[in-house]
Amino acid sequence: MDGAPQFALPRLGRGTKALLWIYGVVGLGGAILFNYVPRAGSAMWRWLACVPEYLPQHAWTLVTAGFLTDPEHWTHLVFTLVTLFFLGPDLERRWGTWRFVRFVVISIVFGFVLSLAMFPITPAESGVLHPRLMFGPAAAMAALAVAWGRENAHAQIRFYMILPITGRALVWITLGFCVLGVFFPASAVEGVVTPFGGFIAGLLLAGSPSPLRALYLRAKLFFIRRRGTSVTVDLGDRPKSKKRGGPPLRVVVGGRDDRGNPKDKRYLN
Repeated sequence: MDGAPQFALPRLGRGTKALLWIYGVVGLGGAILFNYVPRAGSAMWRWLACVPEYLPQHAWTLVTAGFLTDPEHWTHLVFTLVTLFFLGPDLERRWGTWRFVRFVVISIVFGFVLSLAMFPITPAESGVLHPRLMFGPAAAMAALAVAWGRENAHAQIRFYMILPITGRALVWITLGFCVLGVFFPASAVEGVVTPFGGFIAGLLLAGSPSPLRALYLRAKLFFIRRRGTSVTVDLGDRPKSKKRGGPPLRVVVGGRDDRGNPKDKRYLN
């Protein structure tokens, strides 16, 4: 039917495809090793998951831990793949592959660093705020949802492929999920604070330019002007002024030469 709504799958970019493959292979492989080859599974988690006690010797785990999913619950992997599949292509198309992949990696690191930063200011006896093991892509998924919502504030997306919501509403829903993780910590294998790090990363790094880059450009402009150079930079925060000058249209005289300068203006092209 002509009036029926059309549903088209997003066209995947190279960065989104690579991340889907990484999460799929690592998620399935980790589940097989963890459940059927316990010794190899334990070695894998020891070298890839973020263990605060061993972090000085295993600093790379701030990145690799974000590509692990819960080996005991398949929903963790499926939710990650679905979120990346539907939100990633639009952001990669807007930003380019390099910025998109860099955004995911920085969000992962920012999430775990924020969780670790809470250790000195929270009670040590709290196992929820002091997890002994952290892994999972919650920070990256929260950052992707916030970034997509900011870039598509008035566009609609099907939440869980059923409920239509706007991009602005998606940002608030993402914050709600972060808060729910605080009250139900058993499902937050990344730690209850880590998703908030991804949420903040999405706010700071999304946009063209992003708030963080805009701040950098303003600071750079300030130091350039201090050296006496007159420079202006368009940060996209003010409307462009209309061009001044001559009229936008002009009449070009045409027609056959033997007509001379006729009074009938129909001969003018």
